[in-house]
Amino acid sequence: MSDAAPTFTPVDTKSGSASLEIADALRRAITDGILTDAQPLRQSELARNFGVSTIPVREALKQLEAEGLIAFLPHRGAVVTGMSEADILEYSDIRASLESMAAGLAMTTLTRVDLAHIEDAYEAFVNGTGGNHGMAQSGRLNWEFHGAIYAAARRPRLYGMIHDLHSRLDRYIRAHLELPGRKTATDAEHFQILQACRKRDSDELGRLTKQHILESARLSLDVIRDRAAS
Repeated sequence: MSDAAPTFTPVDTKSGSASLEIADALRRAITDGILTDAQPLRQSELARNFGVSTIPVREALKQLEAEGLIAFLPHRGAVVTGMSEADILEYSDIRASLESMAAGLAMTTLTRVDLAHIEDAYEAFVNGTGGNHGMAQSGRLNWEFHGAIYAAARRPRLYGMIHDLHSRLDRYIRAHLELPGRKTATDAEHFQILQACRKRDSDELGRLTKQHILESARLSLDVIRDRAAS
């Protein structure tokens, strides 16, 4: 991919939320792989794309820096950050520990409404991640399923930490869905997690959650290695 920024839809400068809209657009472009690792993000070029001054662009980039999606480098400015294999594995280990804990806690406070949200999110993932556009939606739909479980724990700080890790890792760990048959396997793993929620089995849910995350990370790294070797 060239160093030039992709074209973005101009934002509504009258809404007072231009920086938030720009941050959302750039975040999606990074997680969807449109903006790639180490790609520079020139503020003047982005400002022209979004039809704004550089001020909201700078604010948006600062927000993405706080989320770990970009970094400001000397003599280069803002660039999209990348992760090494070691980074991906370490973050995945942390994520697996936190998510298995949150899942277990959720079962102590789970309501019928919570379970309905989890079931709806499960169906949305199964139906929304097939076909030509499935990969593009997989990160969001996967988070909505798992996030619905963790939200039931009613631990906002824990939920926020997990969401931050998901945002950092999503563009890498969804790669496993490219493997033949992996979509079917992932649906089956999600169904096992759903069944553990229905039984309110904290131990089983924690075990399945951790296993699912680490297996997805391992397989995604295999795909990433194969891409690099080809």
